Parts: sequence; C-alpha cells; structure tokens
Amino acid sequence: MNTKMKVLALALVGLAGYAGSAVAGCPGSPVPPWSVNAPFQGATAIVAGGLDGTACRLDSSISAGASGFASAQVEDDTPAAEPRYRAQFMINVDALGAPTLTTVANVFSATSATTGGGINLAIFGDGAGAWRLSYVLVDASNPSGYFSGSVPLGTGSKHVEFDLPVSASSTFQLWLENNVEGSPDITQAGINNSAVVGIDSAFLGLAAPSDSFVSTYAGTAAQFDRFDSRRSTFIGF
Repeated sequence: MNTKMKVLALALVGLAGYAGSAVAGCPGSPVPPWSVNAPFQGATAIVAGGLDGTACRLDSSISAGASGFASAQVEDDTPAAEPRYRAQFMINVDALGAPTLTTVANVFSATSATTGGGINLAIFGDGAGAWRLSYVLVDASNPSGYFSGSVPLGTGSKHVEFDLPVSASSTFQLWLENNVEGSPDITQAGINNSAVVGIDSAFLGLAAPSDSFVSTYAGTAAQFDRFDSRRSTFIGF
C-alpha cells in the first residue's frame, strides 16, 4: 500500500513542524495522536527550537537515580498491524557529551500488539568518546532470535529513517542523514520477522538507560523532531 499513514507534525501533535504549519507557541505536552506513556523516572517536554528550522522539538531526559526501566517517551498508537512500517525522526544528542562504552539508552521502538517485538533503536558509546546508533530486529532465522548492528551517529542533528517489512524473508534498510532512497546505509536481507504480524505502536524518546547513562546524563535532554511514519513510500528530507 503506497499511502502515507500520517505526518505527525507540529500542527497536529506538537512535536515537529513542516513548511506551512502555523501554530502560536509550543504546547506544553504532546497532543493526539501522540500521548505520553506515563514517563517513569524521566521527563518529556515540548520546547521551542526545532532541529530543522521547525518551531518545536521534543526534549527527553532521564532522572537522577533512575533504574533500567526508566522511560521518557511519547507514544503513537495509530498504526494498525502494519505489514510494512517506514519511519523517520531527527535526533540530536550533543548535549549528552562524550559517552563511554557502557553508556546506553533506547531512543525509538516500534512494536506489535501480538508479540511486542519489531524494531528497537538505541544509542551507545563506541569506546572512543563517540555515539553510535544501534538497531535490533526480530529475526527467527538467527539462533538468538534477533538481528542487530550499528552505525556511527556523529554530532549535530541527524535524520534517521528505516524501512521494516514484516514477512518470512524481509529486507531491512536504514538511512542516516541520507536523502537517497536507492543508497541506504544499511541493507539486510533475509530477516524472518513474520511472528511480529504487524506494527501497532511507536515510542520516541529515551528509555531503558544503563547505569552509566543515568550517572552521567541524569537530567540532560536528548532532542527529537520531525517524526513521520508511512506504509511504503520513502520519506526523505
């Protein structure tokens, strides 16, 4: 199906603007179809100053003393057992400074009401003071039940986009600050994620921090913007 699921933008949800939207100020909290999934040991805020010339962005932070179950995310429940799920968002973690190898936190996940699985994206330190973006996918063809990998995240505001078909032999693709559909940064064929059935929910923001992340970055926000999800068409920027 080649239709757009939705554009979740400032005029609708208070997270990310697009050309032509006109809203006076930024709402204090997400509005439908976004919701806040009861932040636990963390905080979310919609603040002025988007990452791509937009009016507002999402700031997500983890509280001091938080556990590994902490989360500061917004939730989108508009997908409905989507057999193919494409999404893009912007992220900036410059305020977090240089990480260590054990500094880890989730930043995005898309899940199934059937299995809970789907895709999880996280940030972690590369051991040399730089951030990487990892991806973990359900994959029954792998002995562990998952397939994972990572790419350097770099500094500044980055567009992250991925394409996740759900089938017995799907091809996962990921673009990082890359606007060329035919040249993804990651292409992984042969993923068996048919047990996922379809994507029903998406979560954006920090979650599941490591102890090192909490002790180093408590109260410091990672920034998110420009979320969009679709069934099949490339999003780009």
